[in-house]
Amino acid sequence: MAQQEDLLKKIIAHAKEYGFVFPSSDIYDGLSAVYDYGPNGVELKKNIRNYWWKAMVQMHENIVGLDAAIFMHPTVWKASGHVDAFSDPLIDNKDSKKRYRADVLVEDYLAKIEAKINKEVTKARKRFGDSFDEQQFLETNPRVVANRRKMEEIKNRLYPAMDRSDMAGIKQLIEDLGIADPVSGSKNWTDVRQFNLMFSTQMGSTADGASEIYLRPETAQGIFVNYLNVQKTSRMKIPFGIAQTGKAFRNEIVARQFIFRMREFEQMEMQFFVRPGTEMEWYKLWKEKRMKWHISTGIPAEKFRFHDHDKLAHYANAAADIEFEFPMGFKELEGIHSRTNFDLSAHEKYSGRKLRYFDSEIDESYVPYVIETSIGLDRMFLAILSNAYTEEELEGGTQRV
Repeated sequence: MAQQEDLLKKIIAHAKEYGFVFPSSDIYDGLSAVYDYGPNGVELKKNIRNYWWKAMVQMHENIVGLDAAIFMHPTVWKASGHVDAFSDPLIDNKDSKKRYRADVLVEDYLAKIEAKINKEVTKARKRFGDSFDEQQFLETNPRVVANRRKMEEIKNRLYPAMDRSDMAGIKQLIEDLGIADPVSGSKNWTDVRQFNLMFSTQMGSTADGASEIYLRPETAQGIFVNYLNVQKTSRMKIPFGIAQTGKAFRNEIVARQFIFRMREFEQMEMQFFVRPGTEMEWYKLWKEKRMKWHISTGIPAEKFRFHDHDKLAHYANAAADIEFEFPMGFKELEGIHSRTNFDLSAHEKYSGRKLRYFDSEIDESYVPYVIETSIGLDRMFLAILSNAYTEEELEGGTQRV
């Protein structure tokens, strides 16, 4: 852990020294979890964005681009579920005064158990060589079986509690597992509380006459509310996609790890509209295509892995992350989700407008299902910077980065 933190600190220092990333408002001692891109950083960021756009839009005849506004009608966020449900369960340690996402504390605990299992598998593979049967080992080794059972028991408590917004249940799980504050080692926790992550502001000429609107917490909804405009004007036939890059804003209470988690960040998203019943086929295809894109950047394949979700968002029937081995371990880089027809159906309900597609091949009208690919541009920037960061030992004991 200490080595990982030291490496991240070196990357942060290098990024500032060589004009990649600066703390925002640096002469005023910065602003927490907000960063500016310097001369070299802005060029690298542009190259990543252009590489994604070329692969996603210019190389596909059935995917077109969009640039939706940051400000949107407030009912958009009511329909999408963000007003009522876009929140994180947070917990404070009374001794260190540090604040954490309660679910992430438990998931980090699960990751440690998983690491123990992987270590056992690696040792057994070396011992048995070509005759090693990994599946049989996972099902019969006593330590592995016990750890897998423990993971399942934890998940069966965590995710139902999350679904029920059972904050007391999540705290009890943290206490039962003996999870300590990573900073102080203290187990003196506050109660778990929910915090909404959306930034709100006022639109209007006077305070009394102003209406409350939000800075968008994701770019996806701009695509969904423009689905009909794009489909009709571009004469798109299903299956087709709409891609967009742009800023999003989240009031991350626990924002840390440099540009990995920020309050203002940039997303590169594509929503792919498909016929209901075919979504799982397209979901698998886009998982493969997105992994190939990441490897095409020149980063070694072993730096990436898939993580299939155990707990699905309310709108999804399948979801997976492409994780990258950052200096702080494997973390989410891109999400691929089968969003069903939740978003378009919700916007139909709240707007009163029909968002259906008439499929002449089957002579049927329906609300399309959606496959989403969503990648954080800032996280991709950090992945490339982390992979490129190398320290060389020179003659005389000196070191060069």
